[in-house]
Amino acid sequence: MPEHRDHPPKRLVAGALGVLVLMALLVVLPTAASSAAGRGAPRPILRGNFADPAVEAYGKGYVGIATGVRAPRAWTRSAQGTWTRTGPALRRLPGWARSGDIWAADIQRVGGWWLLYFSAPVDGLGEYGRCTGVARSRSPQRGFVPVGSTPLVCPAYAKVPAAQDQLLPRDPTLPRAGTIDPSVYADPSGSRYLVYKTDRIPSTIRMVELSANGRRVRTGAVSQELMRSPGVIENPALVHRPQGWVMLLSEGDYTRCSYRTLWYRSPSLLDWTVVEYGTLLDTAGTRLCGPGGADVADGPGGHQRIFLHGWTCHNNPRPCRDGLDWSKREKQKAVRSMYAARLRWDDGLPRIRGWLKPS
Repeated sequence: MPEHRDHPPKRLVAGALGVLVLMALLVVLPTAASSAAGRGAPRPILRGNFADPAVEAYGKGYVGIATGVRAPRAWTRSAQGTWTRTGPALRRLPGWARSGDIWAADIQRVGGWWLLYFSAPVDGLGEYGRCTGVARSRSPQRGFVPVGSTPLVCPAYAKVPAAQDQLLPRDPTLPRAGTIDPSVYADPSGSRYLVYKTDRIPSTIRMVELSANGRRVRTGAVSQELMRSPGVIENPALVHRPQGWVMLLSEGDYTRCSYRTLWYRSPSLLDWTVVEYGTLLDTAGTRLCGPGGADVADGPGGHQRIFLHGWTCHNNPRPCRDGLDWSKREKQKAVRSMYAARLRWDDGLPRIRGWLKPS
């Protein structure tokens, strides 16, 4: 991914197609960083590069997908088990994509199918421009095959077959950079929504309803802008609690230790103009370098777990220092390893209640 500049989010946006821009009233609550990390940094449960992990319960364990060539994959047989890498999830890129890494995918089980939502590089959007597609498989351990001949989401000006969601009308305040970081949310009624980011800055988070089988944008559905920031916000993950909807977002420059995970809470799924927000994971609270790319998955006993990445250096499990130099990352052998923690909810707000240890 290209280097980003680190700015705090200052503005949230709501309204169909993002035409109406509103300044949000932000009710700032105390940071929710973990006190359990005070005795030292946690150890990664999967060492080596496994960035932007998307994790879903699978049998008695988990399956995870990461950023990289055709979406790297790993799995574990039990909730506390050892993670095993099993090669890329995608058998091939879709016909509308060009060669390049898959970024920040999401994996979901819908009926008898497993679905993989991914952002792939396309022509017409510059060096890093990407659009969003979906692939399916009967098992997450088998290869996923792209669905359809068009992207789910892609700007109308990209050089691809017309996407099902074209982000119309064109917003001249946004860069011509495409869409990344897809995440799927199923609301209590069973409706499914694709949440994603428009790339570069200003950053926006958008959402569009999907068909019941999750493989298409619902007929007649139009995406709308939920949030906007003059800096970088990305990797959306939505969770519903009785007190409202909580969205986890990564903020800042992912190449730096200052990259962090924020939470936002809104009483409405579609209106994020008035929210509460706070910090869930940062270097000060965890001693990790750049804790971000977070995803939430169900765990044993109905409890949830959060999976995320952080920079480690020199082929050891220790976090990189604050002085991580992106330009020297190959010399420093800097990679984004995967961590996991138990997630609890206090009055509908997320809290870290202990880190998982590598087995």
